[in-house]
Amino acid sequence: MRALFCLAFTMALAACATQTPPASPQADVTLHHLRGPLYVAEDRAFVKENSMVYVGATEVTVIGATWTPDTAAQLHRAIREVTPLPVTEVILTNHHPDRAGGTGYWQRAGARVLATQQIAELLHVRWPALMQSLRASFRDYPAIPSVTPDDVRPGNFSTQSGRVQAMYLGRSHTADGLFVYFPEERTLYGGCILKESLGNLDDADLDAYPATLARLDTLTPPIRTIVSGHGSPVHGKDLIAHYLALLRAHATQARPASTRP
Repeated sequence: MRALFCLAFTMALAACATQTPPASPQADVTLHHLRGPLYVAEDRAFVKENSMVYVGATEVTVIGATWTPDTAAQLHRAIREVTPLPVTEVILTNHHPDRAGGTGYWQRAGARVLATQQIAELLHVRWPALMQSLRASFRDYPAIPSVTPDDVRPGNFSTQSGRVQAMYLGRSHTADGLFVYFPEERTLYGGCILKESLGNLDDADLDAYPATLARLDTLTPPIRTIVSGHGSPVHGKDLIAHYLALLRAHATQARPASTRP
Protein backbone atom coordinates (compact mmCIF):
# COMPACT_ATOMS: atom_id res chain seq x y z
CA MET A 1 0.00 0.00 0.00
CA ARG A 2 2.80 2.45 0.84
CA ALA A 3 4.51 1.72 -2.48
CA LEU A 4 1.29 2.47 -4.34
CA PHE A 5 0.86 5.72 -2.40
CA CYS A 6 4.40 6.83 -3.20
CA LEU A 7 4.05 6.10 -6.90
CA ALA A 8 0.76 7.99 -7.01
CA PHE A 9 2.32 10.87 -5.07
CA THR A 10 5.14 11.23 -7.60
CA MET A 11 2.92 10.97 -10.66
CA ALA A 12 0.31 13.37 -9.33
CA LEU A 13 2.90 15.88 -8.18
CA ALA A 14 4.51 15.94 -11.59
CA ALA A 15 1.17 16.23 -13.35
CA CYS A 16 -0.61 18.75 -11.16
CA ALA A 17 1.76 20.96 -9.22
CA THR A 18 2.96 22.93 -12.21
CA GLN A 19 1.85 23.84 -15.69
CA THR A 20 5.33 23.44 -17.21
CA PRO A 21 7.33 20.26 -17.90
CA PRO A 22 9.78 19.14 -15.19
CA ALA A 23 13.10 20.93 -15.51
CA SER A 24 16.59 19.58 -15.15
CA PRO A 25 17.82 19.27 -11.57
CA GLN A 26 20.55 21.73 -12.60
CA ALA A 27 17.93 24.47 -13.13
CA ASP A 28 18.64 27.71 -11.32
CA VAL A 29 17.03 28.57 -8.02
CA THR A 30 16.11 32.25 -8.08
CA LEU A 31 15.47 34.56 -5.14
CA HIS A 32 13.16 37.58 -5.39
CA HIS A 33 12.51 40.29 -2.83
CA LEU A 34 8.86 40.40 -1.74
CA ARG A 35 8.76 43.09 0.96
CA GLY A 36 10.76 44.06 4.03
CA PRO A 37 12.64 41.01 5.31
CA LEU A 38 10.78 38.56 3.04
CA TYR A 39 12.10 36.87 -0.09
CA VAL A 40 10.56 34.22 -2.35
CA ALA A 41 12.72 31.41 -3.75
CA GLU A 42 11.57 29.70 -6.94
CA ASP A 43 13.08 26.22 -7.32
CA ARG A 44 12.52 24.90 -10.86
CA ALA A 45 14.24 21.54 -10.42
CA PHE A 46 12.05 18.48 -11.08
CA VAL A 47 8.63 20.08 -10.33
CA LYS A 48 8.65 23.82 -9.64
CA GLU A 49 8.27 24.72 -5.98
CA ASN A 50 8.41 28.00 -4.07
CA SER A 51 10.09 28.47 -0.70
CA MET A 52 10.65 31.56 1.43
CA VAL A 53 13.50 33.35 3.16
CA TYR A 54 13.26 35.71 6.16
CA VAL A 55 16.26 38.00 6.68
CA GLY A 56 16.23 38.97 10.34
CA ALA A 57 18.32 41.43 12.30
CA THR A 58 21.14 38.96 13.00
CA GLU A 59 20.27 35.71 11.21
CA VAL A 60 18.34 34.21 8.31
CA THR A 61 15.48 31.71 8.44
CA VAL A 62 14.68 29.56 5.38
CA ILE A 63 11.17 28.15 5.04
CA GLY A 64 11.35 24.94 3.00
CA ALA A 65 14.62 23.05 2.44
CA THR A 66 14.01 22.80 -1.37
CA TRP A 67 14.19 19.62 -3.46
CA THR A 68 17.79 18.44 -3.01
CA PRO A 69 21.13 19.37 -1.45
CA ASP A 70 22.08 20.88 -4.81
CA THR A 71 19.05 23.18 -4.96
CA ALA A 72 19.61 24.09 -1.31
CA ALA A 73 23.20 25.08 -2.15
CA GLN A 74 21.92 27.21 -5.03
CA LEU A 75 19.49 28.96 -2.70
CA HIS A 76 22.24 29.52 -0.15
CA ARG A 77 24.40 31.21 -2.79
CA ALA A 78 21.46 33.43 -3.75
CA ILE A 79 20.93 34.40 -0.11
CA ARG A 80 24.60 35.38 0.22
CA GLU A 81 24.11 37.81 -2.64
CA VAL A 82 21.50 39.77 -0.65
CA THR A 83 22.83 39.51 2.93
CA PRO A 84 26.03 38.53 4.76
CA LEU A 85 23.98 37.19 7.70
CA PRO A 86 24.19 33.45 8.39
CA VAL A 87 21.38 31.01 7.69
CA THR A 88 20.87 29.54 11.15
CA GLU A 89 17.56 27.70 10.79
CA VAL A 90 15.39 25.98 8.21
CA ILE A 91 11.71 25.16 8.79
CA LEU A 92 10.26 22.04 7.18
CA THR A 93 6.58 22.54 6.37
CA ASN A 94 5.76 18.89 5.60
CA HIS A 95 7.51 15.55 5.06
CA HIS A 96 7.45 15.50 1.25
CA PRO A 97 10.77 15.73 -0.63
CA ASP A 98 9.98 19.09 -2.27
CA ARG A 99 10.02 20.57 1.26
CA ALA A 100 12.64 18.40 2.93
CA GLY A 101 15.04 17.09 0.26
CA GLY A 102 17.67 19.78 0.87
CA THR A 103 17.86 19.15 4.61
CA GLY A 104 21.29 17.50 4.55
CA TYR A 105 22.91 20.49 2.86
CA TRP A 106 21.55 22.95 5.41
CA GLN A 107 22.68 20.79 8.31
CA ARG A 108 26.20 20.58 6.86
CA ALA A 109 26.13 24.36 6.40
CA GLY A 110 25.51 24.78 10.14
CA ALA A 111 21.78 25.52 10.17
CA ARG A 112 19.34 23.87 12.57
CA VAL A 113 16.43 22.14 10.82
CA LEU A 114 13.14 22.67 12.65
CA ALA A 115 9.99 20.54 12.35
CA THR A 116 7.00 19.43 14.36
CA GLN A 117 6.82 16.00 15.95
CA GLN A 118 4.26 14.98 13.34
CA ILE A 119 6.55 15.93 10.44
CA ALA A 120 9.51 14.15 12.05
CA GLU A 121 7.51 10.95 12.50
CA LEU A 122 6.28 10.92 8.89
CA LEU A 123 9.80 11.60 7.62
CA HIS A 124 10.99 8.55 9.52
CA VAL A 125 8.19 6.28 8.27
CA ARG A 126 7.82 7.36 4.63
CA TRP A 127 11.17 8.74 3.46
CA PRO A 128 12.75 5.52 2.07
CA ALA A 129 9.68 4.65 -0.01
CA LEU A 130 9.33 8.22 -1.27
CA MET A 131 12.96 8.18 -2.36
CA GLN A 132 12.52 4.90 -4.21
CA SER A 133 9.49 6.23 -6.06
CA LEU A 134 11.06 9.59 -6.96
CA ARG A 135 14.24 8.00 -8.27
CA ALA A 136 12.15 5.70 -10.45
CA SER A 137 10.37 8.71 -11.96
CA PHE A 138 13.27 11.19 -12.10
CA ARG A 139 16.49 9.45 -13.09
CA ASP A 140 18.66 12.35 -11.90
CA TYR A 141 17.07 12.61 -8.47
CA PRO A 142 19.82 11.81 -5.94
CA ALA A 143 19.66 9.06 -3.33
CA ILE A 144 19.10 11.23 -0.28
CA PRO A 145 19.55 9.57 3.14
CA SER A 146 16.74 9.63 5.67
CA VAL A 147 15.95 13.13 6.87
CA THR A 148 16.16 13.82 10.60
CA PRO A 149 15.35 17.32 11.89
CA ASP A 150 17.65 18.83 14.53
CA ASP A 151 14.94 20.55 16.56
CA VAL A 152 11.58 18.79 16.89
CA ARG A 153 8.74 20.82 18.40
CA PRO A 154 5.56 19.24 19.81
CA GLY A 155 3.29 21.72 18.02
CA ASN A 156 3.17 25.32 16.80
CA PHE A 157 6.32 27.35 17.23
CA SER A 158 7.81 30.73 16.37
CA THR A 159 11.25 32.13 15.71
CA GLN A 160 12.86 35.49 14.89
CA SER A 161 11.33 36.91 18.12
CA GLY A 162 7.83 35.91 17.03
CA ARG A 163 8.12 37.44 13.57
CA VAL A 164 8.05 33.97 11.92
CA GLN A 165 5.22 31.74 13.14
CA ALA A 166 4.86 28.09 12.09
CA MET A 167 1.28 26.94 12.56
CA TYR A 168 -0.56 23.66 12.24
CA LEU A 169 -4.27 24.32 11.64
CA GLY A 170 -5.38 20.80 10.78
CA ARG A 171 -5.09 18.08 8.16
CA SER A 172 -5.08 19.29 4.57
CA HIS A 173 -2.74 18.49 1.65
CA THR A 174 -0.95 16.16 4.06
CA ALA A 175 -1.56 15.14 7.65
CA ASP A 176 1.35 17.26 8.84
CA GLY A 177 1.35 20.41 6.70
CA LEU A 178 2.29 23.74 8.30
CA PHE A 179 1.50 27.30 7.35
CA VAL A 180 4.12 29.92 8.14
CA TYR A 181 2.82 33.39 9.00
CA PHE A 182 4.72 36.67 9.08
CA PRO A 183 2.48 38.94 11.17
CA GLU A 184 4.36 42.21 10.64
CA GLU A 185 4.11 41.79 6.85
CA ARG A 186 0.64 40.17 7.03
CA THR A 187 2.00 37.48 4.72
CA LEU A 188 1.23 33.75 4.78
CA TYR A 189 3.33 30.99 3.27
CA GLY A 190 0.77 28.44 2.12
CA GLY A 191 3.26 25.78 1.04
CA CYS A 192 1.65 22.80 -0.68
CA ILE A 193 -1.68 23.57 1.00
CA LEU A 194 -2.58 26.62 -1.12
CA LYS A 195 -1.95 26.96 -4.85
CA GLU A 196 -3.65 27.93 -8.10
CA SER A 197 -4.44 24.37 -9.21
CA LEU A 198 -5.89 21.51 -7.23
CA GLY A 199 -2.60 19.62 -7.32
CA ASN A 200 -1.76 16.29 -5.72
CA LEU A 201 -4.56 15.02 -3.45
CA ASP A 202 -3.34 11.46 -2.90
CA ASP A 203 -2.21 12.20 0.65
CA ALA A 204 -4.91 14.79 1.37
CA ASP A 205 -7.71 14.65 3.94
CA LEU A 206 -10.52 15.99 1.77
CA ASP A 207 -13.01 16.04 4.65
CA ALA A 208 -10.79 18.15 6.92
CA TYR A 209 -9.22 20.37 4.23
CA PRO A 210 -12.00 23.03 4.00
CA ALA A 211 -12.19 23.48 7.78
CA THR A 212 -8.41 23.87 7.95
CA LEU A 213 -8.53 26.64 5.35
CA ALA A 214 -11.43 28.33 7.14
CA ARG A 215 -9.28 28.72 10.25
CA LEU A 216 -7.01 31.11 8.34
CA ASP A 217 -9.63 33.81 8.81
CA THR A 218 -8.80 33.86 12.54
CA LEU A 219 -5.28 35.17 12.00
CA THR A 220 -4.43 38.56 13.52
CA PRO A 221 -3.40 40.81 11.89
CA PRO A 222 -5.28 39.61 8.80
CA ILE A 223 -3.58 38.17 5.73
CA ARG A 224 -2.65 40.57 2.94
CA THR A 225 -0.44 38.32 0.78
CA ILE A 226 -0.19 34.55 0.30
CA VAL A 227 2.89 32.84 -1.12
CA SER A 228 1.96 29.55 -2.76
CA GLY A 229 4.20 26.51 -2.64
CA HIS A 230 3.75 25.69 -6.33
CA GLY A 231 3.01 27.56 -9.54
CA SER A 232 3.11 31.34 -9.55
CA PRO A 233 4.14 32.35 -6.04
CA VAL A 234 2.47 35.62 -5.02
CA HIS A 235 -1.28 35.99 -4.49
CA GLY A 236 -3.84 37.87 -2.45
CA LYS A 237 -6.02 36.41 0.27
CA ASP A 238 -8.55 35.43 -2.39
CA LEU A 239 -6.37 32.37 -3.08
CA ILE A 240 -8.10 30.74 -0.07
CA ALA A 241 -11.56 31.13 -1.62
CA HIS A 242 -10.19 30.01 -4.98
CA TYR A 243 -8.78 26.80 -3.53
CA LEU A 244 -11.94 26.11 -1.52
CA ALA A 245 -13.89 26.37 -4.79
CA LEU A 246 -11.54 23.87 -6.40
CA LEU A 247 -12.10 21.46 -3.51
CA ARG A 248 -15.89 21.84 -3.78
CA ALA A 249 -15.80 21.21 -7.53
CA HIS A 250 -13.64 18.15 -7.00
CA ALA A 251 -16.02 16.78 -4.37
CA THR A 252 -18.98 17.25 -6.71
CA GLN A 253 -17.21 15.50 -9.58
CA ALA A 254 -16.12 12.63 -7.34
CA ARG A 255 -19.61 12.06 -5.95
CA PRO A 256 -21.65 9.32 -7.69
CA ALA A 257 -24.18 10.82 -10.09
CA SER A 258 -27.15 9.29 -8.22
CA THR A 259 -26.26 11.21 -5.03
CA ARG A 260 -25.84 14.62 -6.67
CA PRO A 261 -28.58 17.19 -6.10
